[in-house]
Amino acid sequence: MYFIPHTEQEIIEMMQFLGIKSIDELFDDIPEKFKVKNLGLDRGLDEVEVYKLAYNLASKNRSHFYSLAGCGVYFHYVPAVCDFVSSLPGFFTSYTPYQAELSQGIMKALFYFQSLMTELFNMDVSNAGMYGGASALAEACIMAHRMTKKKALLSAGINPLWLEVVVSYLKSSEIEFDIVPLKEGRTQIKENDNIFVIQSPNFLGALEDLEEARKKSKGVFIVAVPDPVDMAILEPPGSFGADIVVSDGQPLGNYPYFGGASLGIFLTKKENIRRMPGRIIGETQDMDGNTCYAMILQTREQHIRREKATSNICTATSLLAVRSAVFLKYYGADGLKKIAQTSEKNSMFLREKLKPIFQAEYIKEFPTYADVDEKKFLENGILPPVRLERILPKFIDEIEFESITGLKKDAYIICTTEIFSDEEIKRVRELF
Repeated sequence: MYFIPHTEQEIIEMMQFLGIKSIDELFDDIPEKFKVKNLGLDRGLDEVEVYKLAYNLASKNRSHFYSLAGCGVYFHYVPAVCDFVSSLPGFFTSYTPYQAELSQGIMKALFYFQSLMTELFNMDVSNAGMYGGASALAEACIMAHRMTKKKALLSAGINPLWLEVVVSYLKSSEIEFDIVPLKEGRTQIKENDNIFVIQSPNFLGALEDLEEARKKSKGVFIVAVPDPVDMAILEPPGSFGADIVVSDGQPLGNYPYFGGASLGIFLTKKENIRRMPGRIIGETQDMDGNTCYAMILQTREQHIRREKATSNICTATSLLAVRSAVFLKYYGADGLKKIAQTSEKNSMFLREKLKPIFQAEYIKEFPTYADVDEKKFLENGILPPVRLERILPKFIDEIEFESITGLKKDAYIICTTEIFSDEEIKRVRELF
C-alpha cells in the first residue's frame, strides 16, 4: 500500500466541510503552553541533496569484506531471489496479519516457514518467528519455568551475548539460575531435574553430547542452535528429545549488516503448543472449501490476554522469516548440505595450521591463541576473527569467566563459511 498525500485543494475542501479556517484549529483542545511554536529546524533538502548526503556518508564505509568473524552472526551468501521476494509490496511489512482476509499471501509464506523449521530441526511445531535468537532463548527459559517452576541451568557454552540477554530476562522474572562450567570446551553435564539449557555447537564451535545431556536431564531440556545451516550435516536436536529448540534465522538469507536484523526461531513439542510464545499460522478451509490460512490459538497472545499472554510478540520479524523460507526453498536439502560442508572444510584447513585450544569436535568455528594481526587482515579485505574480550558477558567478571570456560580473554574465535573459495582460504591461512 503506497502513501499518497493530500493535495492543497483536498485540504481546503476538508477544512470547509469541518467548518474550520486552519489546521491549527484541530488542536484547539491542547493548551497553548504545551504547543511547540518553533522547532528550529533547518530548511528541508530536495531529492538530489538528500541523495548526495547519503552517498557521501555511505562512501566512507568499506563494505566489500570477507569475514572470519562468527559468534552468532554468519556471512553466508544471500541469493538475489531473497531480496526480490522480500521486496514485493505484499510481503514488505513486519506487521501482525490480524485480518486473515487481506493477508493470505504473507500467512501462506509464514506457514511454509513454520513447516520448513519443523523439518530442519525435527520438532513438532514452530511459531512464525520471534525478535532474535537471544530473546527466543530467554522466552524458552521463561516458558520452561512456567511448566516446571524449576531453576535454569545455563551452559557456559552459550554465546556470551545471548547469555547476557537470558540472564537479564531471568533476573527481571525472578527465576533462579546457575551457570554450568565447561571442561575442554564442552559442558560438564550432570544429573539434574531442572531446566537444562545447552547450545550445540556451542559458542566455541564445539559439538556438545546432546544424547548424554538428554539422558541426564530429567526436567525441561532446551537446545540452542546458533546457525541453522549446520543442521544440514548434524543430527537435529529433535532427534535427541529436546523439549524446546531455539535458533537464529540471520544465516538463512539475511545479511549480517551491523549485527542484525535478526530472526528468532522457536520450536517445541506438540503437547506444549499452548504454552509457546509468538504467533502461529495454521492451514484451514474457507466456507467454499478452499485452502486458506489464519492465525490460530490466539488466546495465548497479547492482543487478547494482555498481561497474561505467553509473550508480547506483535510487530515482529515476519519479513525475515519470509526471506529464510525463500533461502531454504532455493537451496533445498542438497544445497544447504553443500554450504555446511564447505564451511567446515574451510575451517578444517585453518585448524591444520592453527591449533585449537581444546581437544574437541568442532564445526565451522574454533578457539585459538594464534597471533592475529587485525590491521593486516583489514588491509587484505578480511574482517578478523572475534577476540573473546569483546564479547565477555557483563554479569560475570573476567576471572570467573576464565574459570568456567577455561578461556583467557586474548583468545580468538575463528569462523569460516562457504564464502571462501579454495584459493581464498589459502591466502587467509598465510595471514596467520
